[in-house]
Amino acid sequence: MAKKPTEPLKITARLYDGRVNSSDGLFFLDSILYHAWFMIHEPGVLEGTVRSDNQKYIGLPLRQEPGNRWAASIGQYTLYEETVEHWVKRPDFGKSFADRYLEDGVRKVNTKSGHLKAYRTPQIIRVISDVKFYAVGNPDKIREMLGYMNHIGKKGSAGWGMVSEWVVEPCEADYSLIKDGRLMRPVPVEEAEGLDFDRSLTVKRLCGIRPPYWKAKNATLCYVPKVGMG
Repeated sequence: MAKKPTEPLKITARLYDGRVNSSDGLFFLDSILYHAWFMIHEPGVLEGTVRSDNQKYIGLPLRQEPGNRWAASIGQYTLYEETVEHWVKRPDFGKSFADRYLEDGVRKVNTKSGHLKAYRTPQIIRVISDVKFYAVGNPDKIREMLGYMNHIGKKGSAGWGMVSEWVVEPCEADYSLIKDGRLMRPVPVEEAEGLDFDRSLTVKRLCGIRPPYWKAKNATLCYVPKVGMG
């Protein structure tokens, strides 16, 4: 089977209102595509009905790099404002709730713990420009997979980070790692020697280098690009 063609790309997430939910401001294109892969091939994993320890190969339409990593940058954008909003979750106190929980004279429900717990959790909300990513990959497959993704960042169901359009277009060069002297994605410290980028525009900290980024085994000490500078 012929290998799928790849090329340098610029991928833009055009946002409805620019309000995204993110504590660190990092948005990973490979992580977005990784989530889309599960939506297409293993939706039960996302729904919690299937164990996530399957042995299927998760193939992304990106050039694969050493260490099971991918040629894709983090999102580049301009940060306009940072605020705190609250995510609120309360039980549905409608008729079905009353039928289930207010039987036999019970008139008090515990909303401070357990599965009926009410939440009002502070969230860091960034007001940003559209988000640009750089990658080397197959543009048609990337467009197809991004069609499944309607938001970036956390808690899109609450309306944060909603994407109005994904734009995938050719780019003049491969900027998935470095562009104009700026690092475009986290790089392990031990791999940074010999790379020409401005270290003053990075922070050195523990960071994931492949999806899923929340797994501790995928994190190492990295130079991490500072975000929000356009």
